[in-house]
Amino acid sequence: MRITFEEKAGRKEILMNGKGMNSFDPASLCQVAIVVKNINETVKFYEEMFGIGPFEIMEVDFSDATYYGQKAGYRGKRAFAQLGPVTLELIECYEGKTVQEDFLREKGEGLHHIGFLVKDLKKCEEEAEKKGLKVIQGFKRKDGSGFAYFDSNRVGGVIFEIIEQPIQK
Repeated sequence: MRITFEEKAGRKEILMNGKGMNSFDPASLCQVAIVVKNINETVKFYEEMFGIGPFEIMEVDFSDATYYGQKAGYRGKRAFAQLGPVTLELIECYEGKTVQEDFLREKGEGLHHIGFLVKDLKKCEEEAEKKGLKVIQGFKRKDGSGFAYFDSNRVGGVIFEIIEQPIQK
């Protein structure tokens, strides 16, 4: 892989030219996610200690989500805050089988995944699978948008998530 720098609007941007997936752009990093035991305690600590926030806190219910290819819905809580162009996501699990719950049980709280925006979720999943990755958890909306987590943590320890945003009406 060749990395070069380009000056844009007074900032140096990294340009990566390599062998990655065609449907996946590393520059589309949009999210850093941390699995926590208690979102409310974590939000309070991050706000008071580091000035991160405001957080948008919400309950989630992905009843049609998959876990290692099998339907296994789950419920939980999420908190989101902007860190410049990247969203910080905090994840607390309530019920259901999830890769986040596996992570919490095996490793404790910590950095779980990084998320990237993609234009075509299905195409990116297919391309990743051809390169040897497996979808370990995912969710699709009726319009085809949604998200998928890959088993990329087998090298480097971090899961990669791809996210296709829902169509705005």
